[in-house]
Amino acid sequence: MAWKSIRIEKGTGGFGGPLIVTPTEQKHKFIYVTGGNRPAIVDKIAKLTGMEAVDGFKTSIPDDETALAVIDCGGTLRCGIYPKKGILTVNVLPTGKSGPLAQFITPELYVSNVDVDQITASDGSKVTTTDNGSD
Repeated sequence: MAWKSIRIEKGTGGFGGPLIVTPTEQKHKFIYVTGGNRPAIVDKIAKLTGMEAVDGFKTSIPDDETALAVIDCGGTLRCGIYPKKGILTVNVLPTGKSGPLAQFITPELYVSNVDVDQITASDGSKVTTTDNGSD
């Protein structure tokens, strides 16, 4: 399968990123843990990358097969649990570094306040930024 990379940037008032997500043979699925709903970004990510979206409230996938986690966390455990595991994390809410795992919420692993406008196709190149989400 020819998966494609995407770039995900923080939304207005968000924190972190940008993230480049590049699916691989091992990591070509992503999980969404979003309170029972399916945000529009899930479908856009699946369409642009070719990855399989998995509802984390209905089933799970092994961490070593997870390319990305999409969450809707206002500042507790989910914001930090996936970054702590080294899994790129996208929060649909504008939550920054907070909660008991705040030290793991870094711009290299986490981006917040993301909607469909913050997700674009990418050539997979590395992105460098000096913006640490302080706006």
